[in-house]
Amino acid sequence: MTAEDRIRALPCWTGGIEIAPLPGGLSNANYVVTDAAGRHVVRFGKDYPFHHVFREREVMTARAAHAAGFAPAVRHAEPGIMVTEFLGAKTYLAEDVRANLGRVAALMRAFHREMPTHVSGAGFMFWVFHVIRDYGRTLEEGGSRKRSDLPRLLT
Repeated sequence: MTAEDRIRALPCWTGGIEIAPLPGGLSNANYVVTDAAGRHVVRFGKDYPFHHVFREREVMTARAAHAAGFAPAVRHAEPGIMVTEFLGAKTYLAEDVRANLGRVAALMRAFHREMPTHVSGAGFMFWVFHVIRDYGRTLEEGGSRKRSDLPRLLT
């Protein structure tokens, strides 16, 4: 079954749909789907335990972010697939962040204040520094030829 077949089979659409690939995504494939209710994003992804990426956590976090006012609504989720509202937004570049520093800082403060009240279940997190340390541990335990470089790389 193709990605488009899987998208068409989802039970969340209103009327006919149009599907277009959405570039980006390091560990998922994304599509913009338009139906009678509007535009949506379909994300296909799988778990990558070695990288600490778990899609169940992604869905819980996306729902919490929406409840806190920071993200689009999750319209449908099932293992390996998440459908959200489409945001016609721009990804900030470094110069955009600099030009809007006050707004970005206020948003980050609000995010850290509000998100914990909407996160449920186990305290899942993606902590990049822990992931890097875990990569180092995996290389050490696996006898990597790069073991001697680890102290320098992990400081």
